[in-house]
Amino acid sequence: MNLLKYLPAALFMLAGCTADNTSEIKIEQKQEHSVISELETFHDISSLPVYMDGSYCAQISSWDTTGGNDDGFSGRYSWLRKNDDGSLVIFDVRGAGVINRIWTPTPNNDSLDFYIDNNLKPAFTISFADLFSGKVFPFIPPLCANQLGGYYCYMPITFSESCRIVMKGSKIQFHQIQYRLYNDGIKVKPFSIVPSEEEKQMLRNIADLWNLEKPGAKDLFKDEMQNISADYEIIPGKTVRIFDISSGGRIKGIEIEPASAFEGLYKNCDIKITWDNEDLPAVHCPVADFFGFAYGAPSMKSIFHGSDGNKMYSYFPMPFDKNAKIELISGGSEKSGAGNKKINVNIWYTSEKRNPAKEGKFYASRSRENPVPHGQPHIFADIKGKGHYVGTILQAQGLKAGMTLFFEGDDSTSVDGSFRMHGTGSEDYFCGAWDFGGRDA
Repeated sequence: MNLLKYLPAALFMLAGCTADNTSEIKIEQKQEHSVISELETFHDISSLPVYMDGSYCAQISSWDTTGGNDDGFSGRYSWLRKNDDGSLVIFDVRGAGVINRIWTPTPNNDSLDFYIDNNLKPAFTISFADLFSGKVFPFIPPLCANQLGGYYCYMPITFSESCRIVMKGSKIQFHQIQYRLYNDGIKVKPFSIVPSEEEKQMLRNIADLWNLEKPGAKDLFKDEMQNISADYEIIPGKTVRIFDISSGGRIKGIEIEPASAFEGLYKNCDIKITWDNEDLPAVHCPVADFFGFAYGAPSMKSIFHGSDGNKMYSYFPMPFDKNAKIELISGGSEKSGAGNKKINVNIWYTSEKRNPAKEGKFYASRSRENPVPHGQPHIFADIKGKGHYVGTILQAQGLKAGMTLFFEGDDSTSVDGSFRMHGTGSEDYFCGAWDFGGRDA
């Protein structure tokens, strides 16, 4: 399992830019939180390293609070309270914030009333199924759709005082509603079911980008980037340095091909990334794990991380202060008979230094348990320091062929000593369902 995250340099070393250097770097301050500012994150990922100060991320779900596995089957734990007319309150949060994810494997045609900012009348009403069907604007692909048994909606629903969701039906089953509350004093513009022209254009821009057949660094980042392209030979027992720069900047893209050079179950080549001469590398794990292989073959494809055809890629923006190194470390020995492998590497980067007051650095941790101790959870991460989590790559296998009971393990997350999220099943964590639609995972 790989955990991807951004953390400050101080977690591993006390370092930072001087006051003069910091003043050279400008990060735009939001004038207000709005549907537009939330949608921008789907189109411009350059802000991923920026700390999310003054916010609180949490989730309400249908998890079985007794510790059993009735996470939505009966619907017993799927609502907060029942109104006098029999309708079900499934979400009720006060404060300024945004609902940024709604997931279910069991949509129905009952109506959802969204009450925004203490209004006595619903701001809008929509059937539960139409949050994902693509039939009702602005709840359209690619932000709202279904895959691998799960239905998901990432259309941001903002509110400045409160938000309450009421289902006009007698039963709702599995669901997760993720939200963020803003405590930074910045004004929040409430969601409207009638989008502005600017919001419509942003949705078109997102669709155009996400529908590209083979998006690359130049599609995701519009600033001027430098590129290093070179061929290397991977020799067992040897280390190849594919990137080495002695000034601050940020990596925008890592592309390595062919992916087939790293296929197989032995994972005998690691990628090691080190920032600013830190004692511990930011990334040190098998190349195959970092790029989302499963059981020896490429398996993951997202807009900015994974593999596409015979190319592996990562477009996570990775800022650093003084220097950066990327190495490929091949295991075994020259006498092992593993054979040499020729690869091509493209690194996209800029000279824009990290702003240590506003941005973290990219780190990935890897853990493996075989077998997982009975009755004990597998810990994805136990992190100290300031930062935010950006993704997980998980490869799991049952002890017996066809056994998928481990999918029933719910995820749970605590942040800063506060219990924030409890999920409804391992595949649900990745927006899938029903053992990922019956596919091998």
